[in-house]
Amino acid sequence: MRFIPFACGTLLLLSTPVLADDSSATLGTGGLVLQKTDKIALVSEELYLSTTLIRISYRFRNLTNADYSTTIAFPMPAFPGGGSNSTTVVPDPASDNFMKFQTIVDGRPAPSQLEQRAFLTVNGKADVEITDKLKALHIPLVPTSDATEAAIRRLTDVQRKDLANANILDPGSDDYNGQPATLYPLWTLQSRYWRNQTFPKGKDLIVQQSYVPVVGSQSSLSIGSPDMDRDRLNFYRETFCTDETFMKAARGLYKKVADDNATTFQAFEQYLSYVITSGGNWAGPIGDFKLIVDKADPKMLVSFCGNGVKKISPTQFELDIKNYEPDRDIDVLLLKTMPVQ
Repeated sequence: MRFIPFACGTLLLLSTPVLADDSSATLGTGGLVLQKTDKIALVSEELYLSTTLIRISYRFRNLTNADYSTTIAFPMPAFPGGGSNSTTVVPDPASDNFMKFQTIVDGRPAPSQLEQRAFLTVNGKADVEITDKLKALHIPLVPTSDATEAAIRRLTDVQRKDLANANILDPGSDDYNGQPATLYPLWTLQSRYWRNQTFPKGKDLIVQQSYVPVVGSQSSLSIGSPDMDRDRLNFYRETFCTDETFMKAARGLYKKVADDNATTFQAFEQYLSYVITSGGNWAGPIGDFKLIVDKADPKMLVSFCGNGVKKISPTQFELDIKNYEPDRDIDVLLLKTMPVQ
């Protein structure tokens, strides 16, 4: 599928570019993953994307003459702590279910098992798992200061200093002596929800998932700047399919913000990413794929990629594809304006 942008008033799908200082990172999330099988077909998938909710509805069909059981999993995005410079903002930082993930099977809530592991990741080196070490110290695995601060304060000075020396915690100073302070997690959390699912013979099975996405943001506009270099322009064009119509609108918005000097309104970028290429372990392509992108605000600049997209409401755009075999993930860029408070 070749992605084609919309003009103003449309939403853009994108992965995070290099952000300005005052920014937050996005975590690309996707849908469920089956163990590889030729016994189950995905008859249809309906995907709803917005900055406040992602909702997916799958219709699966058992192609055999007997009940078939397998494992279905929902891999959460890798969640890096990042130390005192971390800019990841998650919906529920104090909870293991930090993206408020839910599953419904044939209209009923379906509990899933949560598997979480913590790793120290250093470029060029093998990951080092520290899950057991954190659990032994009763430190939550979700790497946010909100989730870990209380637990870390209960540790002894020696324990805190040992964690800082091991680059598990970032004290934000070179002369840390173990005294209570704000210590920032440096590990990366890897999580997945999974459940054993039986697909009955002779009927379809509806599996629905929903969660709150981790949306990236930048407090100002990069796109539309007259000083944007060719590499950045190409990045937006290749990732978000920003054609000249959209760029003209972005340049107009950028100039409007500059002329106003942020006295009455401000404009900023948001980023949303949906990983769809990691699935596909079922038999054949997705029979019927429907994507709805909801920008929520009719005044928001919009452009997202896809052939045959239809506007179905002032804020929603729909894409329908038969026999869909995704060859790229869905990345979203939103250009939003709001009055200065």
